[in-house]
Amino acid sequence: MCRQCQAYGVCCSFSFTQSKTQPLQPVIEHVLAPPRPSAGLPYWVRPTDRLITRFQLQIAATMSYGKRLDVYRTQVVELAQTTPFLEHAITTVALMYQRHTTTPFRLTPDWAESYHWDRALVGFNRKLASNPQSDDKAALLSTSMLLWLLVFCHVDASSPEEAWPLYPNLVSGPTWLRIARGKDEVWRQMPSPPQDRISAALAPVENNPIMNRPAPSPAPLQGVPASFLRLFDLDSGKQSLDSGRVYHSIAVDVAWALFGDRPLLPTVLSFVTFLSTMSPNFKSLLLARDPRALLLLACWYGKIRGLGVWWMTPRTVLEGESICRYLERGYPDNLDLQKMLVLLRAL
Repeated sequence: MCRQCQAYGVCCSFSFTQSKTQPLQPVIEHVLAPPRPSAGLPYWVRPTDRLITRFQLQIAATMSYGKRLDVYRTQVVELAQTTPFLEHAITTVALMYQRHTTTPFRLTPDWAESYHWDRALVGFNRKLASNPQSDDKAALLSTSMLLWLLVFCHVDASSPEEAWPLYPNLVSGPTWLRIARGKDEVWRQMPSPPQDRISAALAPVENNPIMNRPAPSPAPLQGVPASFLRLFDLDSGKQSLDSGRVYHSIAVDVAWALFGDRPLLPTVLSFVTFLSTMSPNFKSLLLARDPRALLLLACWYGKIRGLGVWWMTPRTVLEGESICRYLERGYPDNLDLQKMLVLLRAL
């Protein structure tokens, strides 16, 4: 297996027994089986047509919603017909979905999944290195998002002890965290052609008018444990000190996700927004294994792991448990931190 595949974790596995899945927004999109595509959707008569159809009718709804979902199911699939590395990326996502939702669950990718992942990555990197033009932006953005999803879903560990942050060999942090904003750089560095619906839909959250980012709920928060409020200076009603401001907005959103009555869709969107808009300062804290930053990530994982979103669940379960063990062992004297870990285990 090539080093690029190994770097992206296509030969590793994780320990996970929950096989159920659900779309990101069941009310909008809930497909029980992949029949022929509806009128208006691109359809291929090719060896991978079953996988492409499954991506359109089942998988895309677990990745996005609204106009973005429409773009994935139509324009992105149409573009893949003339863009081999994008086709390979879609095929890999479909194969990974199939592996994660089929009983008995198979831990490791088979030859086909590894092959398509390698072809997607090689083609994507080759295009980036060949002075891409503005017309290439849509394919590069689409592929970068799919590659990130693959990396986030596939956990390079078989137990919490082998996962970040416990595993000592992962000093540079998990791959998903290091490449989290790579798509944003592709979007910013390349001009968008006129009428490019894909680039408009996949723009970063802060530059995307069609993304309905959930607005933070106003304080005061109700029902939040005092230990959480003290850890993140949310109990004083005053602005956090400079050293604590990096946590503040994330802590408020986590508090509403964990202890507020927030519906499924806004909760998942807030989590995705957290991952895709993470500040460099907060990212640095995570990579340095800062306990408060790790706790906030573990809180998000604790909320998301029970929702059954297939590509989120493996990492939120395995890496979330690794974070809890790391904090339990490393900070036994921090009583507020330990109380929050007890609460997370009870979710």
